[in-house]
Amino acid sequence: MTDFSPMRATALIDTAALMQNYQQLSAYAAAHANGKAPRVIAIVKANAYGHDLRIATGAFLRAGCDFFGVATLKEALTVRKIAPSADILILGYTPPQHAARLAANKITQTVFSAEYTAALAHTARLAGTEIAVHIKLDCGMHRLGFSPDEINTIATLIGQKGICPTGIYTHFPNADTDIQATTHALARFLSCRAQLASKGYSLFAHAAASAALLTLPDSVLDGVRPGLALYGISPVKTRLPLCPALSLFSTVVQIHDLPSGTPLGYGGAFVTERPTRIGTVPIGYGDGISRAFSGETVRVFHNNVAFTVPIVGRICMDYMMLDLGNTPVKTGDPVQIFYDIRKAAAGLQTIPYELLTTIGPRIKRKEISRQCSSFTRTEKQTSR
Repeated sequence: MTDFSPMRATALIDTAALMQNYQQLSAYAAAHANGKAPRVIAIVKANAYGHDLRIATGAFLRAGCDFFGVATLKEALTVRKIAPSADILILGYTPPQHAARLAANKITQTVFSAEYTAALAHTARLAGTEIAVHIKLDCGMHRLGFSPDEINTIATLIGQKGICPTGIYTHFPNADTDIQATTHALARFLSCRAQLASKGYSLFAHAAASAALLTLPDSVLDGVRPGLALYGISPVKTRLPLCPALSLFSTVVQIHDLPSGTPLGYGGAFVTERPTRIGTVPIGYGDGISRAFSGETVRVFHNNVAFTVPIVGRICMDYMMLDLGNTPVKTGDPVQIFYDIRKAAAGLQTIPYELLTTIGPRIKRKEISRQCSSFTRTEKQTSR
């Protein structure tokens, strides 16, 4: 456990794993492309899915990435400082008044409606500049995007001064669960792409995020947009040996020896059923660890041996408590909060995306490079 920092809580970000995942997904996309290898647009929005935007962008850049996808202008500007010559696409909304900043920083903006496209083009013209745009089509998500029936409107809009159309894309709502519906959505998208091409707009096309990339080879077009899979967690079954890149740690700071029948925590929600040792750990819902995680298990390391122990009582804003049972754990021993992110998400009836992106700013992110080696040689279940 030499990588563990003695901070109250630390997220270790394995850059070797990030690079390995990027290269695997890039090779996979190339193997399933019909012709030229597609460009990989690394999605680093939401602080790189909780992995730290700067750390993740740097790792993907070193792995060969030259195209990044973000959700906001602030994220785009951060990426631009790290990757001066990379392409950057904002997948979401940017207020039109920021047109000059988009152009000055060579950031591509998504356009998704007639009103928004006209406003962005107008502001760009007033600033005496031009913005590269990708057209977002709504092929079933019904979140952002032009309707596939608006092709004539789109062709008129993207011909105006102030914007320069360079790409077209869509996003599938259920690529992880419904291949038939996704195939139908892809067909609608490809039809729109062909119609625009017939009007003189041959645009860079991308549709596949992680799930579609790994389940529907036909969705591998000019580019692909892996997100969660880049961080080592696939939303679908895959044979790719992806490696989770984030490990969240805290530490045991106090141990209480309590007799049987002792209530603990807010409301005395947990009562000891036997004499036991309760360990206090300085991480809680103020750090993004949901109160619903109470009752789940974490791993505590003592002399490089991991012991699986339960969280007891209600998780507090800044602390949680563990039933250490008869383990040899001592104060100062590290605690791994999420050792199986899928299992943790299932236990909370949510998805890995939410657990990762809600890890709060109080958590220090520390860059490591361990190439997927294990944190421990031995693991034991605690006796309760």
